[in-house]
Amino acid sequence: MPQAQTPKIIVPYRSVGSLELGSEPFHDIVVYLRPETNGIQTESILFRVFKDPVWKGKVELVYLANVPGAFLLEQGVVERHYAHRVRFARQGAAAFTPDMKETFSRFFGVPFDEARVVGAFEALSLLQMDEDNLFRVWVPVYDLLDLEGQLVKRIGTDLFVVNYDIPALLMKHHAGTDVAAMVFRTRLTYRDFRAAVDQIRLALVREKLLDPDKPENRVFHWSRGPFEQLLDARGYVYTVRDEPVEISELAFGRFLLEKGETEESIRAALQNPFSSGRNLFTGTLFHTFEAAYAWWMDARREEK
Repeated sequence: MPQAQTPKIIVPYRSVGSLELGSEPFHDIVVYLRPETNGIQTESILFRVFKDPVWKGKVELVYLANVPGAFLLEQGVVERHYAHRVRFARQGAAAFTPDMKETFSRFFGVPFDEARVVGAFEALSLLQMDEDNLFRVWVPVYDLLDLEGQLVKRIGTDLFVVNYDIPALLMKHHAGTDVAAMVFRTRLTYRDFRAAVDQIRLALVREKLLDPDKPENRVFHWSRGPFEQLLDARGYVYTVRDEPVEISELAFGRFLLEKGETEESIRAALQNPFSSGRNLFTGTLFHTFEAAYAWWMDARREEK
């Protein structure tokens, strides 16, 4: 059977354009399953949870599609989606900002300039490991730092590997994969939606689709902030013409445009989230639309 080369859209995306944003804006939370996930079983758990009376009526499915790996590769979606993390995985210490260096030194108790900090791709060669083994190296929590969305793992006594997960992540996205993507529209806050995610995680553990000690992002990703919503949608939400949905069709995109932003300024922010020296995506996690916009405005003022 030939592989599908374009997204198979099961539920076409319904624009937020005709909806009143109001004082409690709609969130378009993008969820997509990891390529190695058992799609049908995981999807059924997601839908079962959202049919629960606790969530029914509060969370609505407004998009569902299967996006083939061949299409994602052709469009460069994965590399673009993780571009800032891939850059750190390639450049290692050279990519760190001064603030990141200070945080690194405080956390690990080692002066940054004296530390052996390498990107994940260099670590593969240094450690003579393949991508999956590098990802699976276990370390205690005090040897693992999440720094502006970049993961630094101390391996052994003196090697610090940046974004050790990226080589494995890129390897798992190939032409033979098929990624299920969906959008849930809700007026719930991110923290309220997090409770639904926790319920899904517990169901995955019960069904033995997730190890009890692993986070849900081993199985699926969900948008945890307004700017992350836009990034996720640009990569995984398509029209029937196989084009990414317009920024103006997305809840937070429309909000920013009504604030006087342009599509060009929004795209530039998504493409270069470290333009201010801080990570736009991690800096606005779990923010309201107003708070995320204020954070962005402050970051741009600092940049000048």
